[in-house]
This record gives sequence, structure tokens and C-alpha cells, in this order.
Amino acid sequence: MPRILLARHGEAAKGDNILDPPLTKLGFIQAEELAQKLAIQGRLKITSSPKLRAKQTAEPLARIWGASIEVVNLVTEIPTPEGILSSQRLPWIRSLLNKEWTINDKQQKEWRNGIQRYLFSITEDTIVFCHFMVINSIVAYIHKSQKIQQFRPEYTSITELTIKNNQLYLVSLGKEKDSQIL
Repeated sequence: MPRILLARHGEAAKGDNILDPPLTKLGFIQAEELAQKLAIQGRLKITSSPKLRAKQTAEPLARIWGASIEVVNLVTEIPTPEGILSSQRLPWIRSLLNKEWTINDKQQKEWRNGIQRYLFSITEDTIVFCHFMVINSIVAYIHKSQKIQQFRPEYTSITELTIKNNQLYLVSLGKEKDSQIL
């Protein structure tokens, strides 16, 4: 029964024209602090979304452990629908937060199913550096809830899961973000 930690990336730069934002100075500090905290808890396999902010959050822990980071495309950020410009992405995501997953969007359904398939394929203790919406989609799946926003995971918070008898279980939610801003 593997232990799975979903780690939200550190604070990332914001801007309409930044398609794959890097961590901010604070984000790098958050990543280092998380690495120090996790380093003493025992080694895990390290995986990451292909997005720069997730990989940069994983790097300090990989460096401490002398481990590699496996990039997993299935845990990337939620895909933007066709026709939504990069300048409209953040307002589009915010508009989703009070909706339900019953959206008849094939791309989004495939994205969610891919995350679930990946998590069920994990056979060893693993930390997955990923995103707000990835974590919420999995918590919704575990709770059998159609509500998109289950909680507001803070930057570098850890949501812990386990798999028993081919079922995903929530062990603990990560720290909740105080502000209403993503």
C-alpha cells in the first residue's frame, strides 16, 4: 500500500504572457523549506508535472536526496479549452472553482482520468509535485463529489493519499490557503 504525497508547487510568477511561469523568490524559499522538512522523513520516489514551477519545487528535495525527478505529463495543470487566450486563462480557472465536474468537456474528462490512472499505477511511496486543480480533482474523486474546488491548497502544502484494495484514500489534506487568490 503505497504512500502518495501530492505537493502543490511553490509560489509562481504571474502575468498574462507567462505561459509556463517560474517560481518567484518566495517560491524558491518555499521549495527549500519543504525539501528540508521532507528530507528527514525518509526517501520517496520524486515525480513532477512538466510545468517549470512544479519541477523547480521538486529540485531542492532531489538535490538533498541525490535523486532524479521523473516528469509525468499526466499530472500537468488543467488544460485550457480551445479559444481561451493565455490572458483569459486565470479568469477561466477562477470561474471553474464554484462549478461542478459534470462539464461535458472531453479534454477535461480525459485529463482527470489520466491523473487517476497515473496515481493507481504507483506501486512505491511517491511524492508528486503538481498543481491546485490536480489536487482538487483527486480529492473530488475520492469524496465522490462533482464539486470542482474541494479546498484551497497552500503553496507547497502536502495532501497525503494511500491506495488500499485498489481504492484511493485521503489520509490528510494539505494546509489550506488563507487568501481567495489562486
